[in-house]
Amino acid sequence: MPHLGSEEADRHHVNVRSGSAWLIAACALLAVPTVIDPDGAVAELTYLIGMGLIVAALWWGATRRNVPSRVPWLLFAGAGSCWLAGDIVQRALAWLGSPEVEVGLPDVLWLASYPLLIAGVIRMIKMRGVSAAFIRDIGLDVVVVGAAASVVATFLLVTPLLTAGGKPIQLLVDYLYPLGDLALFALAITLMLTPGTRGRASILLIGALGLSLPLDLLQAIQPTIAPRFDEARLDGLLLVGNALLGAAAIHPSRISLTERASSRGRHFMNRWRVILLGTSLCAVSVVSTIPDAAPQNRLVAVAASVLVSIAVMIRFYRVVREREEAEVALRFQADHDQLTGVANRFLLMNRVSAALSSQTEAGESLVLAWVDLDGFKLINDSWGHSAGDEVIRTVAGRLSMLVRASDTVARMGGDEFVVLCQGATPQRADQLGQQICEAVGRAIEVDGAEVTVGASVGVVFAEPHTPSSTGDDRLLIDDLLHRADSAMYEAKRAGGGVWIASALSL
Repeated sequence: MPHLGSEEADRHHVNVRSGSAWLIAACALLAVPTVIDPDGAVAELTYLIGMGLIVAALWWGATRRNVPSRVPWLLFAGAGSCWLAGDIVQRALAWLGSPEVEVGLPDVLWLASYPLLIAGVIRMIKMRGVSAAFIRDIGLDVVVVGAAASVVATFLLVTPLLTAGGKPIQLLVDYLYPLGDLALFALAITLMLTPGTRGRASILLIGALGLSLPLDLLQAIQPTIAPRFDEARLDGLLLVGNALLGAAAIHPSRISLTERASSRGRHFMNRWRVILLGTSLCAVSVVSTIPDAAPQNRLVAVAASVLVSIAVMIRFYRVVREREEAEVALRFQADHDQLTGVANRFLLMNRVSAALSSQTEAGESLVLAWVDLDGFKLINDSWGHSAGDEVIRTVAGRLSMLVRASDTVARMGGDEFVVLCQGATPQRADQLGQQICEAVGRAIEVDGAEVTVGASVGVVFAEPHTPSSTGDDRLLIDDLLHRADSAMYEAKRAGGGVWIASALSL
């Protein structure tokens, strides 16, 4: 295929989009004779022409070079070919005057389309790269919707077949049709809930898959609401529904159906979940109240109600748990450094304030060490910011290993850290500074090479203090941090190492 310029490519996409619309319009027009006189010769011909156009569109869309993955579309094209082949065989047998049989070759061809459609949609969902956890959530939603749909289908589609009687093979085939349409309906819901770009092709495909079951239900209630209406006229709607699949195959946005999904649009789909789940619960409740003596109907209704209840409870449990985890993550991000995971300035101030209160109550001392890296700027400038980030993360991890779980390591910004130790002694203050210098001074591996940085450490030892008359320790905290910062600068002026500030009684 020759390379298209931008203007020519734009015209090509416009033409293809127009072709998609024209296909739907053409099939709608060709469906008119079926709606008017479904048994007439004109309707027979126009219906086959419409199906031929749909199958041609499916194969054209599946074999285009610009389709990144042809497998789902080839499966859809195979399903469309089964539809057309079944229609041709059915009409050919009628034209030849063959006696009608309960189950024939047309049924085999039509039923063969279901596995192809199901396989195509499953392949398409897998190609979107959705996480397993998200797929499980979607599965629970589909279980709820599918259970509700199965209750309705059992009452309106399956029970009349069992009541009418017939040979087992006929009952099996008649049961497989609504079962297949129920599966397609569930897949349409799955596609709708799966995150990803919502292009025109996505809407067309969801519509094509989701219309089969409503049409079955419409045919089931038609004798009750319109007994004089010929249900064969509804085949015209089926032709238009199939045209949606062909239109999706040739629309340019079909590429988005097999692209890896992003998180965009998930909040919008969550609103759809609420509507679908609420509707499903109402459907199960309403249909279950219909007076019916058939044991199988009561059994299906009870089983569906239990299944829906379990799925909804699991779904709500997962939603609550995810919300709690999100709240924990937000709280952690609010008071922790994003690069290293250690405490940030806000959390350090709270910890120092709590430590001062603990001093007052338990008579405990504390040690505060302010750490500034020596030689960090040279590494950052020479090796780049990613190397600098790796050095910062490594130093934060080493500092965290030096202290107890009850102590605090905080990043103040850039290459500065503060270490807070409660219940410490003057000897611990001396040891802590030396341990920090030794830990920071060890070589750090960056991009396969080893780099080293030094540390200037200012240490302050604070004995128990008398609580302020106002109860506000802000001035005490500021004074403590200022002393540690000043001691660090004394150490830096001396060429690095540790500078111990005079003992402080706050």
